[in-house]
Amino acid sequence: MAGLGMAALGAWVPCRRWSKAAVFGFHRGLTALLAGKPEGTPLWLPACRQKTSVSFLSRPDLPNLAYKKLKGKSPGVIFIPGYISNMNGTKALAIEEFCKSLGHAYIRFDYSGVGNSDGNLQECTVGRWRKDVLSIIDDLAEGPQILVGSSLGGWLMFHAAIARPQKVVALIGIAAAVDGLVTQFSQLPVEVKKEVEMKGVWAMPSRLFS
Repeated sequence: MAGLGMAALGAWVPCRRWSKAAVFGFHRGLTALLAGKPEGTPLWLPACRQKTSVSFLSRPDLPNLAYKKLKGKSPGVIFIPGYISNMNGTKALAIEEFCKSLGHAYIRFDYSGVGNSDGNLQECTVGRWRKDVLSIIDDLAEGPQILVGSSLGGWLMFHAAIARPQKVVALIGIAAAVDGLVTQFSQLPVEVKKEVEMKGVWAMPSRLFS
């Protein structure tokens, strides 16, 4: 299995034009796996797109998952988003355009309780989102897959690779937060840890939603 880290992704540089953005490094890593444009040449991709209709993966005992699938050649690429991020983010859309330009299959999706997928976010766990990723791999992906995980998605892609070694041929992490929640918990004050253990929940301040 090939493992590519953050250096393979380089810099995401927004353009002043509303509809374009340049990726100066990402295509170096992914192109090494898919074969394509020469290194050093910025790849211009649409950064903004109107919301389109989505498909749903029905699961008998689990929430239905919203997804978009692009047909193409192998290996396919699956984007695994970060915490509470949805499949319409700039990274997900940029990678889709990149795969489309090379003719490779691509899947982006929403976790349970996020975006257009069914489910209650307050009931979701990392374990449940791991099942979401495995459902996408098992029920939608055809042939070998390259997993691209962003933040929390980087942690989940490792779990998926361990669980499905026969289908995952490469990994690309974008600021992969491996064991991020475990690390955060270990750094909490003792009184906060006790609150989590007693109540099962703690409201953590975050600039992400401020």
